[in-house]
Amino acid sequence: MIKKLPLISADAIFDHSMINSKSLDVLIKATLIVLTPIRARYTGVLIGNMGYTAEEAEQAIAAGYLDAVAFGVPFLANPDLPARIQAGAPLNPPKPTQFYTPGPAGYTDYPPFNAA
Repeated sequence: MIKKLPLISADAIFDHSMINSKSLDVLIKATLIVLTPIRARYTGVLIGNMGYTAEEAEQAIAAGYLDAVAFGVPFLANPDLPARIQAGAPLNPPKPTQFYTPGPAGYTDYPPFNAA
């Protein structure tokens, strides 16, 4: 039945505040453990998300684990994310304590990328 679906989403929910460099390595390895058997059985479009850097996204797509990667939180802090990725520019750090609060703080007050 899984091959009949045109799109599949395999989500994991975790507490971002618990992530550090060691646990992120574990999360990436766990993601590959989950994605490998899904990709082996599913031939449709597979889109990953949650915590990918631009480099990790490129690697996952190049390796055939995913067809695309969606970016959520990085877009909140970097409305110009595609331009930043293309230029190899640093990303603004997100302000999670200001997510889903009224007003522009945490949404429209990030400094824009200046390619000059």
